Formats: sequence, C-alpha cells, structure tokens
Amino acid sequence: MKKSSPTTCSRRRFLKFLAGGIAGLTTAGWGVDRLLAHTLCRPGEWHGPVTDHFDGTRFFNPTVSLDYSTSAAVRWLSERGSKGHYPTVDQNKFTPQLAPEVIGTAWEITMVNHSTMLIRCAGLNILTDPIWSDYTSPVPLGPERKRPVGIPWDELPKIDVCLLSHDHYDHFDVPTLQRLYTRDNPLFIVPLGLRSLLAYHLAAEPRCEEKDWWESVQVSPQLRIVLTPALHWSKRYRDEASANRSLWCGFSLLVENGPHIYFAGDTARCNWFPEIRRRLGAPTVALLPIGQYKPEWIRKNHTNPADAVEAFIQLQAGQAIACHFGTWQLANEGYDETLSDLACALTAANIPPERFLAPENGQSIRSTP
Repeated sequence: MKKSSPTTCSRRRFLKFLAGGIAGLTTAGWGVDRLLAHTLCRPGEWHGPVTDHFDGTRFFNPTVSLDYSTSAAVRWLSERGSKGHYPTVDQNKFTPQLAPEVIGTAWEITMVNHSTMLIRCAGLNILTDPIWSDYTSPVPLGPERKRPVGIPWDELPKIDVCLLSHDHYDHFDVPTLQRLYTRDNPLFIVPLGLRSLLAYHLAAEPRCEEKDWWESVQVSPQLRIVLTPALHWSKRYRDEASANRSLWCGFSLLVENGPHIYFAGDTARCNWFPEIRRRLGAPTVALLPIGQYKPEWIRKNHTNPADAVEAFIQLQAGQAIACHFGTWQLANEGYDETLSDLACALTAANIPPERFLAPENGQSIRSTP
C-alpha cells in the first residue's frame, strides 16, 4: 500500500480543521440567531378568537396584504445608495416652553422626535411611541440620530399615559420604555399582543391596558382613548415566524366637551380615515406621518406627504401636525425633500400651510383661545 506523503497528510489535517471551524461557526451563528429571536428581537404574543384581522396566530390587514418579508428589507438596503441628503444638526432651533397646565378644552402638542409627541390635554401628560435612543435598532447599529431629542430627558414632565402603536424599533424603544417605567410608572395603552413584549423587557407587570381596534380606555372622567385601525404590520426580527404576532394601531384621544386628538401611529394610505371620522367625529388635530416613503414600493407601508394630506382631508381635521420624519433617515428621501413634497401637496389641495404644520424637534403647538 502506498503511503500518503507528509504534504498530503498536512492537507487532510488542514481540511478537517477548516471543516470543523466552519461547522463551529455555523453552530455559533445559529445559536446567536435563536438567542436574538427569543430575547432582544422577540415578538409579542396574543391568543384569542379569530376576527376579521386575526387568524388565530397572526394579525393581518383586512383588505390589503403588505410585503414585510426579509427579501423586501434586502431590496431596500440594496437601494440605499440613491438616498437624498439628511443633514446632521447639533442643536435644535426650538426650546420647549411648556404651559404650567393644560385643562378644559385646551391642548398642547410638542414634537419630541420622529413619532414621539408629548400631548397635553385634560390635565394629563401623554407620550406617544417614545424613543430617546440614538439608534432605531436593538443594538447600536443601523440608522443613527440626525438631530437632538426635542425635550431632554431630565426636562420631560412626569408622564401619566404612554401610547405604543406597534413593535417596530423606531416606535417601541426598549431602553426608553425601561427608563420611563422606572421613573414614572405610567399607564401603558397598547394594541393586542404588545403587553407580553412590554412585560418581558420591563421584567415586571406594568400598568397596562391591551385593546383591539375600536376598543377604548377611560383614562380619567374627562379623557377616553380609542384604539383605531391602521394599515401597517409588526415584526422585530428577520425570522418570518415573528411577523405580525402583535397588532398595530392609531389612537383617538377624546376629551369630554373638548378636543379630539388623533395620532395615526404608523400607517399607509388606507380607507380607515373616513371610518374614523364617521365613528368618532372629525379630529380637532391630527398627528399624521409623512416620512419613509421612497423608493415607491416602501410607500405601501407608509404615507408620503401627499397621502397624509389626503388623510387630513378625509378626516376633516381642523389642524394637522406632521410626524414620523426629521430625526432618522429610515428611507431614501432627503429631509428637505420631505418638506418640499408636503408644501407641494398642500398647494395642490389648496390648503393653507398653517393648517398642516411640520414642526421641528422641541417645537410646541397649542390650541388658540
């Protein structure tokens, strides 16, 4: 029998070592993947009867199917080279000047950043989708903050109620929620499936009301909050098993004999806006998202400025305030492009610009006497 040469033996040992290394890395990668899927990136959970937007396992949009697959995310990343300019700002132009109290029929809304709005009405401080982190991801990677938060954390008044519209990282920011729970222990109002996710990350059972579309919470004798439908989706990891395990929504804040403040959350263009007006009345003020809409296919998940103006008209709102723009570049449109598109849409609809404001971080808008 012919003996193997020393060179051949060395090659075999190297190949075995390489194969073992690849197998080890594959196993480690799988382990990390599973760990993320069940910890930092885990989904919410809901068990309940089948409805017109829940099939017993997952939630869905009754009339439109959205593309929330991993391939869609890869396609978006491949097109990032065509993104417009988003300037980095070191200091905001506006410093919040909050009123001592907001009661009766008065309201005050301050743009904190992105979809985080401080709503003050009926003597309460209400925060929507709070995020004070620098990154919209479970780790410090990905989209990075472009301008400071509008209200520094130490200057944020005590929060009575926190509204969470869905589980995406730019709306459900775990570090901020942990800080908010520890500091203020607010009442959290969430759509179906988010209570379990919130309790997991807080390592506690918070004060929480978990509701379906059109259900309401009587927060105080003066304030009722209704969860409203939206056209969107939920997912916190690339694993398709985590998709749409919790619901998404908007909120209508109804003050007795006072304003109706509508926060759309995250939504695409849809037929829910006329239905919200029909059921709950025309909003006094509507907080509508205008960002994350280019390239065109991503608009199926979000409203562009023209869609937001159309929603404003369908809602027959008295005033609109833009959100979901300005702090992180989460799609390809530039910052000035978003504002220009909004101005063009308002002009085309013959709506005065003061009726649909796009505030900067830290800017407050109040009801007039």
